[in-house]
Amino acid sequence: MTSHRTTTSNRTAPLNRVDGLAARLGSTGAARPTLLAVWAHPDDETVVGAGLMAAAAAQGFRVVSVAATLGEHGTDDPVASPPARLARIREQELARALTRLGADRPVLFGYEDGDCENIADEAGAERVGSVIVRFDPTAVLTFGPDGVTGHPDHQAVGRWTASALRARGDSTPLIETAAADAWPEDVVDGLHELGAFWPGHPCHERPDDSHRVSVGGALLTRKMAALRDHSSQMTRLFDHLGETGMRRMAAAEAYRPSNAMAAEMFAIRRDDRRTVLAA
Repeated sequence: MTSHRTTTSNRTAPLNRVDGLAARLGSTGAARPTLLAVWAHPDDETVVGAGLMAAAAAQGFRVVSVAATLGEHGTDDPVASPPARLARIREQELARALTRLGADRPVLFGYEDGDCENIADEAGAERVGSVIVRFDPTAVLTFGPDGVTGHPDHQAVGRWTASALRARGDSTPLIETAAADAWPEDVVDGLHELGAFWPGHPCHERPDDSHRVSVGGALLTRKMAALRDHSSQMTRLFDHLGETGMRRMAAAEAYRPSNAMAAEMFAIRRDDRRTVLAA
């Protein structure tokens, strides 16, 4: 398989340790900084953002996670797992995982799984905007334009969130997950074998600006447990990739700033390439 990542160069900079990030955000005057994470399905938050979310919670952030859908069509056997039943299961799994990560109970939009691309971007952005008004976040985390895997729901949610923040003057830092930039090549191959990616994804040509983050220590242990909380979806990944493969995937996250406020928040140091999040 052709590598989907560009070669790391001296221009690649790290995401700072989250304790440094928390200190910067605390200096803004917020009584308690809030990280708002906006996702499409239960388990998105754990697969591509749990390290950062859990680290922020450990540093005193309020962490609020949105799920636009309950992923009720996420099965190859809808007879054994009909949508209504799977939705209940995945909602329970999400609540357990978020508790483990130190986040609030989820905010649920109730859209149909797989239908986000059919919702007008203006309507989706308005829905996200209402959550932004409600929680007044210090920073927002979501999907970038590629949605990591190319899933149309992921891409739609990323568009909604970016549009909602633009409507507010981009005064809040917007961070994109770029997880596939950091996943080991053999893990990406295994995910391809499971059909995890839409055609053309992960993108082979990516800007050399993602901030690769290694998740370790107690945070990695917590993230692995949260992945297991999503057993309706993750069991087949654990079976296919094995414990070691899943641990290697879980340890690798990547982010990029999506607006000027985020780039400033990262306080990029160009002489470094990597950092470790470890509680």
